[in-house]
Amino acid sequence: MPKMSSFSRNAISLMLCLILAIGSLRLQLVEARVRDLCQVKPSTSGLCVPSTLGIYYDEETQHCHFVGCNNKRLFSSLDDCEKICNNSRHIKLRSRSQRQRVNETTN
Repeated sequence: MPKMSSFSRNAISLMLCLILAIGSLRLQLVEARVRDLCQVKPSTSGLCVPSTLGIYYDEETQHCHFVGCNNKRLFSSLDDCEKICNNSRHIKLRSRSQRQRVNETTN
């Protein structure tokens, strides 16, 4: 079996690092998007019709509800909203971001 040159080993190591970094960045972007979806506040201005009724996560009650108006559905169902916003990973991230917001306002 031929020996790999130092350059080849370094190139492979660099490629693996890039792949891992990109994968980690994608995961962070997905988590940020989920966090953002669960923090959207419903619009209560204007007249709502049943077809524009939105599904929103209420941080106070920690449950999803049909409320407000939205012409773009954030979640396909109440069950999807609950699964996304109340999973253990999201709860941990939400708690961390709330602590950071409190720290920023007190400093």
